[in-house]
Amino acid sequence: MTTRFPSIGVDVRTQDELRDLMATILGAAEPVQVDRERCDHVWTCPSAARVVVQARGGLIAGVLTGLAGSAPTVACTDVRLLDDRVATLNLLDETEGNLLCSVAAQLEDHSLLRLAGGLLARGQVVLSVLADRITAYPDLRSYQQETGARLDRGHLLSQELRRPPAAPGDWAPTAEVDFTATVRRAELRVNSLTGTAFHWLRLSVRPALELDLAAGTAELAAPPAPGSVVTGRGLLTGRLNLRPGDLPRQPGPARALLRRVRHRITARLPHRPDG
Repeated sequence: MTTRFPSIGVDVRTQDELRDLMATILGAAEPVQVDRERCDHVWTCPSAARVVVQARGGLIAGVLTGLAGSAPTVACTDVRLLDDRVATLNLLDETEGNLLCSVAAQLEDHSLLRLAGGLLARGQVVLSVLADRITAYPDLRSYQQETGARLDRGHLLSQELRRPPAAPGDWAPTAEVDFTATVRRAELRVNSLTGTAFHWLRLSVRPALELDLAAGTAELAAPPAPGSVVTGRGLLTGRLNLRPGDLPRQPGPARALLRRVRHRITARLPHRPDG
C-alpha cells in the first residue's frame, strides 16, 4: 500500500492501528461500485483529507491517500494508465493550448479508467501534492538568493518520467514530483478522524496551473504567508472526476476471449433450412 498518511494528519504505527483505521473509514465512506467485484470506498474529511479504500471480492486490495482538491481543473491529454494506480498525462494551458508539462500522477479514480481500457484522449484533472519534504521562503527573491535558482516561475517535475538506460525490465514511472510554487492560501486544518492538524496550501505553479498541497506539521513550523515560495518533493495525485458509466467499458482479456469463442461457435452453426 502506498500512502502518505502523515501529510493528511493520520499517524498509523502498528498493524492494529491500521486495522482500526480501515474499519472506521469503511463505516463512514461512500461506496462507489466499479464492477461486480470491485468497489472503491471513498472517505472525505471536512478538512479535505481523503482516503480511498479499494476492495475486491470483499477484501481490501489497496489504500490511497489524497486530498479532495478544489483547485481549478487542468486540461489534460494522452492519459495512460501504467499500473494499478499511476498514469502519465500531458497538462495543457487551455487558454492558449500550449503544453505545460508531462507528469505521472496517482489517480484516485484509476479503477474506472482501467475499465475503459486505461486510456483517455482528453479530460480535465484536479491535482494535489502530498508533501514528503517542503521548505518555505518569504518571497521569490529570497528563494533565488538562498538556492541560486534563476527560475522566475514555478515548476512541477516528475521524477523518472523517462526510462533510464540501465533500468530493469519491470521499470515504470513513479508519481514522485519536485515542485516550486507560490503560495496563494495557507491554512492549518484538523483531520476529523484523528484530531491531528496538518497544513493545507493552495499553490500557483504557473498562471494556468494551480494545485492543493498537504503537509504534516513536522514538515512546516507554521502556515506560510501568501506570496511565499515553497519548494520540495512529494506524491502527485489527481482526480479525473469520473463516475461509473462515464466511459465505455472495454472488455478484459478473459471477456474478449469468450466473445471470440462465442463468435466462432455461432459462425459454425448450420443454417436452419427454409420452410
